[in-house]
Amino acid sequence: MQRTPLVAPVVGALLLGLGATACSTQERNYEIPSALCGTAISPDLLEPLLPPGDKISTTLSDRVEGMKRCLVSVDGKQVLAVGTEWWKEGASLRRAALVIANVESDDKETEDGRYLYSASGAIGKVTCPKPRKTDGELLATARVNEPGTSDEAAMKKLIAAYAEAVGKSDECT
Repeated sequence: MQRTPLVAPVVGALLLGLGATACSTQERNYEIPSALCGTAISPDLLEPLLPPGDKISTTLSDRVEGMKRCLVSVDGKQVLAVGTEWWKEGASLRRAALVIANVESDDKETEDGRYLYSASGAIGKVTCPKPRKTDGELLATARVNEPGTSDEAAMKKLIAAYAEAVGKSDECT
């Protein structure tokens, strides 16, 4: 009686299956924050814009007067940035979008004209009851840096919520 060598094909099939499983099981092993550099934001708004990974961190960059950026990194790679910037009163949102956000001048605009947004970036006007600066207008920005995490509807929701949260912050009260 002669045995058929089935070991190689079986082992090959198992390895192929394990490789496919390893590639498809990327998941988020970190807790999505409920604030970005001190500004409260719902984790549900961030979830569609963040990639899988093991560790999330945020870094505040505020070295330039009138400009703040919160840089969000997953596993050491920057994936999302939100921020604020003071602009001259009456500045065009479309012009500002070209300069400070990952938004093009022909991207979608909300009906009220307060926000411009795309799948990868957004900019919006912040309503400040008592602005820290009285000779300018505060703008909020958001952009994703990670391919595959861009989402137009999620970006629109994020910029509206972020601008509202900034409006309740020390920058505006």
